[in-house]
Amino acid sequence: MRTDHEPAGITVVLMRAYQRLLQALALVLPFPQPRKLIGAGALRTLPPLMRGRRWRRPLLVTNRQLLQLQLPQPLLQKLEGAGRPCQVFDQVPDNPTIACVEAGLQAYRAGRCDSLVAVGGGSVIDCAKAIGARAANPWLSCRAMDGLFRVVLPPPPLACVPTTAGSGSEASIAAVLTDQERQRKLAMADLKLLPAITVIDPELMLGLPPAITAAGGLDALTHAVEAYIGRSGTPFSNRRALEAISAIARWLPRAHAHGDDLEARLQMALAAHAAGEAFTRTNVGYAHALAHALGCFYAIPHGLANALVLPSVLRFSRPACEPKLAALARAAGLGTSQDSDPMLARDFIRWVEALNQQLGVPPFIASLRSVDIPRISADALQEAHPSYPVPRWMRRSDCEALLTQLLADGASPSDAWFQSIPPAEADSPPEE
Repeated sequence: MRTDHEPAGITVVLMRAYQRLLQALALVLPFPQPRKLIGAGALRTLPPLMRGRRWRRPLLVTNRQLLQLQLPQPLLQKLEGAGRPCQVFDQVPDNPTIACVEAGLQAYRAGRCDSLVAVGGGSVIDCAKAIGARAANPWLSCRAMDGLFRVVLPPPPLACVPTTAGSGSEASIAAVLTDQERQRKLAMADLKLLPAITVIDPELMLGLPPAITAAGGLDALTHAVEAYIGRSGTPFSNRRALEAISAIARWLPRAHAHGDDLEARLQMALAAHAAGEAFTRTNVGYAHALAHALGCFYAIPHGLANALVLPSVLRFSRPACEPKLAALARAAGLGTSQDSDPMLARDFIRWVEALNQQLGVPPFIASLRSVDIPRISADALQEAHPSYPVPRWMRRSDCEALLTQLLADGASPSDAWFQSIPPAEADSPPEE
């Protein structure tokens, strides 16, 4: 018996047609290009640029940890000295919520602000985007703007200052929030959410704890991988995804082992940005859908959740995308010119697993409970279908089996288990 989130044959055809339409739009839509300030000390050039653009009363969005570390202090002092005092909102949690956005909106209004500056990781940047969307469209709730192109009026100008190399949110059209009441993720996606200014300053990332470096880098890896193996790639997104993979393979282990390496920090920040530019034009895949569902259930940080499920998702997807996985392997510097695509595809998945292990990611999900697997699977597939241009459709039974293999008391994922799933055509309808 088919369940709600297992697409029938005609549904597969309609979903692929919808995805091809989105792919065509990505080729012709005028993606705004932010002004980019790149390099060590780039943050110091932001206040004069804001002054030149007449941003008079910005709201600085950050979190309490960064404020305690005084990371935004130099920027706040320069803006104060330039006669542009900032209202500060520092209540952004690891997974931003609708309630957090509403609190930020109140701070924006209380300060009579006209612009926003986000200093932080992907959660902070996503929250700032959503605050801006609500400020410009007060009659629309976050839920009403969930989906594609539902932000009616353009938000106030936004400057993004990422302090981690991972989310790529400063390069994406999306803002992902947690709807705690409904226990699910929602995502606004609109060209209007792209920032006006992006600051990539590796000095802000020096000394990040290894675990945060790992989670961010593996989040960027997942963005690049899913952007490339999905069916909606464009010449631009494919090029940027391959560039990101090549840089991550070279620089992530170094940034993880040597947190004070300025060059490694810069290259990882640029890789995360490239991956963000790739996936914002193509969308993501099942790894992200599962990561979002796991984040809602267990509050697992998004980058770590992506890393936990990515190898399993790639093993499932491999029959439908071996040539693309082989291309990713070559970008990562794996294999030789004589190696076949099947061999390179297998090597790439094993490299992802080895990278996880090197960076301290376990091969299972410690908090995962078997009783939650049906609901997590349903939520993930509901998110993925119809928008995510995955290379191979996943049935509910496939998703549940994948998660079962990631239970802490279960066996680690293996080639043998995934080979037990018939290598069906990517668009074949699920069995009744």
